[in-house]
Amino acid sequence: MDELKLVEIESVSETPIMALTTLLSKIYEEQVTELSDEPLLNQKATRFILAVLSKQEAITQNDLVRVTHMKGSTISVTIAKLEEKGMVYREADSYDMRCVRVFLTEKGKALSEKRNDILKKIENEGKKDLTPREIKEAIFVLETYLKNLLN
Repeated sequence: MDELKLVEIESVSETPIMALTTLLSKIYEEQVTELSDEPLLNQKATRFILAVLSKQEAITQNDLVRVTHMKGSTISVTIAKLEEKGMVYREADSYDMRCVRVFLTEKGKALSEKRNDILKKIENEGKKDLTPREIKEAIFVLETYLKNLLN
């Protein structure tokens, strides 16, 4: 990032944390698009769903809404698109037939791995001049900030 962008943030923003996280998010989105040849990965909702399903399969759509903080309609539409592309499948819960659980297919797992590779590349570039302690402190600050906003 060049000096001009940092000066702009400091001079126009009364909330530097929000300005920095917004800029970080924008740059992250641009780099994901640049590094990916898979259009599905250019969608934020897809990346969030893949991230959650790669850690915990058999999750319900309602749980995805709760975990990702996205609208139910966004989750529903995105899952339908992923299902259409063969990335996920849905199955009724064996105990509560009203409940539908979402699973990654092998194709979805491969897409999730591709997503992970892209994110690792971006993260490694972003933290290359930081010490492990600085990274740990930054994560602590951002997690605490997020927890405070969610409470």
